[in-house]
Amino acid sequence: MRAAGTQNSRDSTPHGRTVSAAVCADDAAAPDLSSVGSSWRSLRSGPVRAFCAVLSLCILSSFTDLLGQEVYSPSDFVRTSGDTAKARYDSAIALGRRDSSDTFWIAYQMPRRPNVHVSSSDGIEVVTTNSSEPVGLFFLARKSDGAIDRIRVVNLSQDVRVHDRKVYWLGEPSSDESAALLLNVARTSASTRVKNDAVFWLGQEISAQAGEELEKLATSDPEVEVQKQVVFALSQRRNDAAILSLERIATDHPNAAVRKQAIFWLGQKKDPRVLDFFEQLLKK
Repeated sequence: MRAAGTQNSRDSTPHGRTVSAAVCADDAAAPDLSSVGSSWRSLRSGPVRAFCAVLSLCILSSFTDLLGQEVYSPSDFVRTSGDTAKARYDSAIALGRRDSSDTFWIAYQMPRRPNVHVSSSDGIEVVTTNSSEPVGLFFLARKSDGAIDRIRVVNLSQDVRVHDRKVYWLGEPSSDESAALLLNVARTSASTRVKNDAVFWLGQEISAQAGEELEKLATSDPEVEVQKQVVFALSQRRNDAAILSLERIATDHPNAAVRKQAIFWLGQKKDPRVLDFFEQLLKK
């Protein structure tokens, strides 16, 4: 890439067309190339130079900000105390709210499960292998009120670095404890995105409590979007109870859109009981 203000070996007009003195019939018709060069040098030393100076300051400022950031690896995470995951979570909230940063992370390792591969960003990708990876669930909490602003998923088998925010580590809760933490976030968050994320990961827990509480959320949460997310989360659970929950939602839920969603996901199940359910539903 050529730097701003770089010229070719031949003189150029401000419009970029090359002018050669050889094509001019006489000196009177030839343009004053010295004045063109003078104008270009004036332009280069004016607005262009000012722009380059501002750009350099911006780059230097960003680099300085990066140098001033704290970077935390897993060995730097703050281990919270408490006999239960809930107690350690409450301790993390209290510690984070006493710190100087406006936000902080609360994290723990989810119970391992097979056939789940987690990318280094925000998503989950289901693959056909029997290996499992350590998955970290990170909650971004606000200092002002302790509410959760975001949920991130991190592949802990990778080299994890957290910039400029402390991480309060809860360890490795059981599936029931993890389900209880996620359920609390799903119930109390004011953010639809956060609730949907919590509901999704609640559906990934093998805990029986997770399935029971998800079905309750399908009617207790006031947002239809969250209710639909609950239906999807139930559809991802691979147990008999999930099918029964979807059947009840498809039959009894007061919202037609949510009932339709449950029917759709039931249709994706390869289970003979689902065919029996559809036959009964058509008879009504």
